[in-house]
Amino acid sequence: MDRKIVHEDKNLRLEYVKNGNYLHETWWGFTSDETFTKLVNVIVQELTNNNADGLLLDAREHKGLSPKAQKLAVKRIGEYANQHGKLKEAIIVPEDVFSNFSVENYSKEVIKDSPNETRFFDNIEKAEEWLRMY
Repeated sequence: MDRKIVHEDKNLRLEYVKNGNYLHETWWGFTSDETFTKLVNVIVQELTNNNADGLLLDAREHKGLSPKAQKLAVKRIGEYANQHGKLKEAIIVPEDVFSNFSVENYSKEVIKDSPNETRFFDNIEKAEEWLRMY
């Protein structure tokens, strides 16, 4: 699989995966609202740079987001999906209860206002397979 790391810091590694045309987000630790705002802008910029039509969200090691950060993610990702006609999101179900709650809230809201198709997976391999088939 042709992968390229497009961003990496202590909270997020972002890879563009050509075979499937998606960004693979891997999150760790706690992310403040200020940091998350910067990172969601990086994600949207990389979606745009690569004209990507998918996201793989792996937040298994993340500690969740505030309601404010969740709203920002819904707004920014929803805007991108609306501009590009559709966005497919594969979400790896987090084990941390707070992260899981954040992901569930985000996914419920983002599909209300944008043409997102969201699926939940328990492992990366199944998520990647779905993103490549779609």
